[in-house]
Amino acid sequence: MLPARSPFARLEGFLRDTLGGATRLHEEDAAPARTVGVTELGWSPAVARGFGFPQVYAHQAETYKLMRDGKHVIVTTPTASGKTGAFFPAVFDRLERDPNATALFVYPLVALGQDQRDKLLTFKERGGFGWDIGAFQSSAQAADAFADGVRMVTATPDKLHWSLTQPRVREFLKNLSFIVLDEAHTYRGGFGSEVAGMLRRLLELSHALGANPQVVLSTATIGNPAEFARELIGVDAVEVSESGAARPGKRFYLADHRGQPRRFWNAVMEASQRYDLKVLAFFRGRSRAARLYGTYRAQPAYARHAHLYMAGTSDREGRLTEFRRAGSGVMFATNALEAGVDIGDLEVVIIDGYPGSRMAFRQMAGRAGRVAPGLVLYLPALNEQGVPQPADAFYSNSGNFLELLTGPIEKAVVEAANPYLSPRHRARQNDEYGAAGLRGPHPAAVEAQKYWNLRGEGSLKYAVVEAADWDRLGAKALDTPLESPSQHYALTEKHEGAVFTLDGQGYKVLRWEKHPAGTAIIVEKFSAENLFTRGLYSIEVTPGQMTPWQRRGPLAYRHGEVSIRRRYTGYQMLRQVFERVCVGCDRDPGPAERTCARCGGRIQDRMQDHKLSEHLYDAPTELQPFRTAALEIGLDPRATERPSAVAHTLKHLLQKVTPERVACDDNDLAGAFRGGHDAYFFLYDDWLGGLGVSRRAYEQLDDLLARALALCSKTCCKNAEGCYECIAVSRCSSPYLPSGERRPTDKHATRLFLEGVLGVQAAPEAETAAPEPVPDLAPSWPLQARELLDLHGLSLPEVSARLGIPSRELQRAVSSTQPLRLHHAKFGDGVFMGGFHQGDKREVLVYFPGVGQKRLLLKFAGLSVIERGPGVAAG
Repeated sequence: MLPARSPFARLEGFLRDTLGGATRLHEEDAAPARTVGVTELGWSPAVARGFGFPQVYAHQAETYKLMRDGKHVIVTTPTASGKTGAFFPAVFDRLERDPNATALFVYPLVALGQDQRDKLLTFKERGGFGWDIGAFQSSAQAADAFADGVRMVTATPDKLHWSLTQPRVREFLKNLSFIVLDEAHTYRGGFGSEVAGMLRRLLELSHALGANPQVVLSTATIGNPAEFARELIGVDAVEVSESGAARPGKRFYLADHRGQPRRFWNAVMEASQRYDLKVLAFFRGRSRAARLYGTYRAQPAYARHAHLYMAGTSDREGRLTEFRRAGSGVMFATNALEAGVDIGDLEVVIIDGYPGSRMAFRQMAGRAGRVAPGLVLYLPALNEQGVPQPADAFYSNSGNFLELLTGPIEKAVVEAANPYLSPRHRARQNDEYGAAGLRGPHPAAVEAQKYWNLRGEGSLKYAVVEAADWDRLGAKALDTPLESPSQHYALTEKHEGAVFTLDGQGYKVLRWEKHPAGTAIIVEKFSAENLFTRGLYSIEVTPGQMTPWQRRGPLAYRHGEVSIRRRYTGYQMLRQVFERVCVGCDRDPGPAERTCARCGGRIQDRMQDHKLSEHLYDAPTELQPFRTAALEIGLDPRATERPSAVAHTLKHLLQKVTPERVACDDNDLAGAFRGGHDAYFFLYDDWLGGLGVSRRAYEQLDDLLARALALCSKTCCKNAEGCYECIAVSRCSSPYLPSGERRPTDKHATRLFLEGVLGVQAAPEAETAAPEPVPDLAPSWPLQARELLDLHGLSLPEVSARLGIPSRELQRAVSSTQPLRLHHAKFGDGVFMGGFHQGDKREVLVYFPGVGQKRLLLKFAGLSVIERGPGVAAG
């Protein structure tokens, strides 16, 4: 009898063809579904037909029972576990039993609302329910979305924000039975606090009109679900977190293209077709996703198998539909696709670079393996030198990666009573009550602001339009743009003279045309040939009314009102190098060249952005400055030998530790250095008018500095630049000096400085990490790399980050060394045979002549590497 075929067979083939060999970081075991029969729940025939399956998952049944009993619920089961099916039946059941009841479904993104409305319509049609389902988003009018006969409405919070005074909306709210908040974890930080204000107005107005709606929240796994529900909308919700959905199994691998990204992505495109697999590749930046997509869309062999999804692209729903219908292919996406849009039969997810939070990583990874075994490839992001970024090097270690998947997850922070935001919600609530003929609940509130955006950014519309369409259609062309970028991306990617690629076609921006309906970015087709532009901009912080300077030894700080001015000064013309090139002169070498015949430079196969020219505007473009609050910190340059490095390191540390102590999201706080003063920096609330984050950081600065000292005293690494565990951050807002050089960091100098500020010394165990410069690598560095890789079990990206050497060069050099020779006090000299586990549990297998193989716990083995001797090749 033939052995059963492995359920991972196709995925193993894909892995073999794309990576050859790869390190498996984790495996999620398969598990059967825990289900309950529909007949056990007492559903009506219509609800059962609408659901469409004879069994429901255990968490879906639990959610239905809680909703039937009138409870508020928050569902936090993993991605793709069937959260939608958990609350749809109870809503349809209630509306079927009560002919006047209504339900409001709130979605944070238009595309998600459209996707979920299609599911609601499918449920309705299968069940034969007679009411209509409205959509209140984009340009929809309240009178149409909430028309007679409409008893379910999908809406975005932005549309509801200014519509609670509308008569049709009030009529709908009078009989409101459910408020459903899907993908509620997106309501965090400043945006979440604004949405919390709107949702409380919505809920309280419904109560005042005679309704008593239940609240249902569906969210990714978060660290504080019950607390989050209370803060977001003011209800005590019961948590449903144990998923009953089947788990087909999932494997997580560390992917490393070893300096050959072109070969890697070519292999991904080819293997997805060969094995009939759908691949979703997540990127942190828009430009990288768009350029890779454009590269393959322009090649006939790949064009039908390349897909793109990111904010601002035209016809996103059509793009999703095309990918869903495809049997195979690769979709290049940003985290705009992270929030809940369903794809279904997706087998492979590639995560290009740590996305900034554990929550986001798990959301992305959770998309793979919903209906069949899944594969997740974690591809560490590299800097300009080809070395992994700090966060990516840190999570390339299997132990740290396990923490990423199973460790504590971030809390979703929201502050409904934020003193900077809530006053205008109270004033707006008075107007909403007044429009309903009710007495406002806040008689002392100031007059309502005419308009403000819940997302904290301008509402200006930018549309990329071909010149021929603009000449033919005029302003109507704004309704069907090639792309709709935000203001910042319009100024950095679509400025006059910009070159970019979209859907495999190159374009050049001719001019901007301003119109009352929006700004048209007029473009013409252009042969880009891997050319693109990148906008240059700076952030200038101007202090206004500030508190007096407070001093802590060599450190001074103050708080107050500042003005943030963004200035766009020009652009760079770049070429995307996605081939074998000379890194010295950008020449295309012959296929057999190892060093450049022209300049002697190194030949490397990689993808990088190579600057060709720089263009500065005669008159820079300046946005209207916005007012916010900021903490300014200054260092006495005489107190340290490296004031610029210490200031930059301290800025990193405060940005890391502030969210631990102050209720805020990582993105609520931004930083910038004072112009011409590298030892002074600002941490400001990145929100119009402020959020109170920097104020509370100012009030708790001693505590924050103590926590910062603890981090830079960690012995996780010895190099002055630090690592992600101590001082490095996943994103830095000020990485370069005005000269263009990279701004330095120094954990050791910062530790000494903070000890002087706080008048304390670090814990004795931290003193072993004495300040030391990063040594020049000795000629024997390949042996050092092999020791880290083999003996200590570090990953290739980790070693690359520690030594500052691209992984491809590491691998080439290490392959020229023979196995490690080790010395043991009892067994003598031996040869390394293999290693197991990580960290303190690391074990090594060593062969000792005359003794045999010994499996030793590395922590207590007392092994030393024999640097020179038989069997070790010189580096």
